[in-house]
Amino acid sequence: MKYRNLLVIICLLIVWGGCKKASVRTSQRGTTLPRAITWQPTDIPVTSVATSSQLWSNAALKDSSATTVWSSNTRSDVNSTEWVAYWFNGFHDVNYIKMLPRYDHTGAQGFPVKFDIYWSNGSSWVLSRSDTAFPNPQTEWVILPLPATVNTNGIRIVATKLGKDDYGNIVFQLAEVGAGYDAGLNNFTWQGNNNTNRENEIRSVGSGTFNPNKISNWNYDARNPIITANAGGNSNVYAPYIVSNGGAWNIYFGGWDGTTDGHDRISITVSNDNFLSFNPHALMIDHGVMTHVNNETVMKKPDGSWLMYYTTLPGSPQLNKPAYATSTNGVNWTPNAGSASYLITMNGYPNWSLADVNGSNVIYYENGVFHLYFNDFNYTNTGNAFAVHHATSTDMINFTYTGDVLPEGLVAQDVKKFTYNSTGYYMMALHLNGSFLKYSLGASPTNFSASQQLLTNLSNADKYITSAGYVAKDNRLYGVLYGAGPVSSLDHNAIHAKWLQKKVIFISDGTGARWGDVERAYGPDRIRLYMNTDIETGHFYIYDTDGTTLLYTSPALTMRSGDIWNYNL
Repeated sequence: MKYRNLLVIICLLIVWGGCKKASVRTSQRGTTLPRAITWQPTDIPVTSVATSSQLWSNAALKDSSATTVWSSNTRSDVNSTEWVAYWFNGFHDVNYIKMLPRYDHTGAQGFPVKFDIYWSNGSSWVLSRSDTAFPNPQTEWVILPLPATVNTNGIRIVATKLGKDDYGNIVFQLAEVGAGYDAGLNNFTWQGNNNTNRENEIRSVGSGTFNPNKISNWNYDARNPIITANAGGNSNVYAPYIVSNGGAWNIYFGGWDGTTDGHDRISITVSNDNFLSFNPHALMIDHGVMTHVNNETVMKKPDGSWLMYYTTLPGSPQLNKPAYATSTNGVNWTPNAGSASYLITMNGYPNWSLADVNGSNVIYYENGVFHLYFNDFNYTNTGNAFAVHHATSTDMINFTYTGDVLPEGLVAQDVKKFTYNSTGYYMMALHLNGSFLKYSLGASPTNFSASQQLLTNLSNADKYITSAGYVAKDNRLYGVLYGAGPVSSLDHNAIHAKWLQKKVIFISDGTGARWGDVERAYGPDRIRLYMNTDIETGHFYIYDTDGTTLLYTSPALTMRSGDIWNYNL
């Protein structure tokens, strides 16, 4: 008799003690991380449930307890189908569903790897979202926004690749299910998942209307450089100048674009999708009789005609001077090669014939007046200061020097006008072939304040910044493209980008993990947010382009590797 009792005790120890083997446990045990179930005011009460099978009762799915768990029957193949459905007391707007996994100290047990979420229209199930390669949750509710709000009386979750429990059994297990509607998710919508490892993409977070107090949160483009020279020759392109042209962006640039003769030329590439991709390069201005043509400024005038200014370097004397070209469409230019017949003239600037106007001939046009900003690199011989000089013209060819607008030893690159509270702001970009860009805000085309830091280089690849052009349209500063390279000889440049954007932070409810302090852009309106875990449940916080003004806090939601979100407030 005593041996029979000992055998019973041994068997019970095997069942209760958890001697791990392939067979499923015969008694239900819930999470080893017990917690109180907290329901949000936006959650909709679940009135009934149904499941494809139940090794453990599906009544656990709506008893508001984390320590009771529903389990499907065990399966022999992870690529099996199990499902759970649940209903409400009528039709409700729903824009998120939630699942509380069965947890132990290693994370979720029996949570599916691949599943589809359906909503009921009263007569059939309609697919809302699909998730594949879903990472294993660790401690919190899994809260999944739907791509759009639906009016429904029930939700169905169909798992088509199952997880495993801590015994290795292939099952689908959950402690609780739910759903609800939160108006905050109408402003922050889930767009899908691209399975990118430990990375989220947040869209529509570019800058808004210009505000001089909110131009401090800049993000480097993740692709940097975004434009490189054509293959097959020397690789040295820079001097970007960007013009909005209908729904496209014309990006003009100069340098050695796959050529081998060492002569600078001016080329173009076009982006039709807001800097996500670029068309093949096309030659705009060949060097012609000049050694080089480069450092272009391009404008589309109010009458629809196009005008370009650029520096030319003749064979002798080796002194750069500005020239111009005209076009009806921004592509076909007259002249289409460097020519001494298209040089501008300058009155009032001492020893203009000795001036070396290299890398800087910025044109800004307003009220019938052409404003030219330029630098003279031969200032010791002309007797002028190394500063940003200014001249004006009414016929675009004959200029008159008016004085210096910024008494700093920096090279002017671009000038754009913005307005804020009915006040005009003239924003100049500046560099000095070093590891920084600066900007100056002017109250008028001839009155600029002391320069301020705009950006510094990201790495050795853009250590020497040689040029810059703002990306701007409709009173919005999108960002800046800049030519830069790794060597002080300034002959291995490519075109990089940094975008003025809102700041996005994610903070996990369970672990306090914080993502977003290091961000990268992907074009002007998208941010890549990097994670060092695969899945977290918490809140997104979106700040304005000053990086400090809070614009939006999301409801609690689950962020996983590869998710794509859209902010639309």
